[in-house]
Amino acid sequence: MRVAWSGLIGLLVVMAAGCTSGPSLQEAGAQLAADGNAVMAWDDWVDERVTNAATSDVSCGDGTFKRVFTATGQLPTLDADPDSKLDGATRQIGFSFAERGYERDTTGPGQADDVSSRTVVWIKEETGLRFSFTVTLPSDKRIAAQIDGETRCA
Repeated sequence: MRVAWSGLIGLLVVMAAGCTSGPSLQEAGAQLAADGNAVMAWDDWVDERVTNAATSDVSCGDGTFKRVFTATGQLPTLDADPDSKLDGATRQIGFSFAERGYERDTTGPGQADDVSSRTVVWIKEETGLRFSFTVTLPSDKRIAAQIDGETRCA
């Protein structure tokens, strides 16, 4: 009886160790890539390029790994006001993340008075995904965007 009870406890421990909360690293990476590619599929992008498609593991330095998505692109603009250009791009790109279930992280510093760039973070807590994007003004007629996404370390 003692052997059977020990065996049952051992089986439960093994099963519990196999259970994790949230998606696997591969599943999270696939979702990160799908979300990032969907944002980059927007028709308004010019010179868009995915530079890391979240297909390989990146070390977190503590024996765990994450997946990373990076992309760049530019948006045309005719707006003369630099502040309006950045605000508009922030809203447009942010809407794409919101459509995919991300929520804006409002814990960072305010950037309303910064007319050179904006950096915004969007998170999808239940899957552990995080995107940030920075928009800048390389010229009067273009807005540049750098989009960076990552999974949790696992």
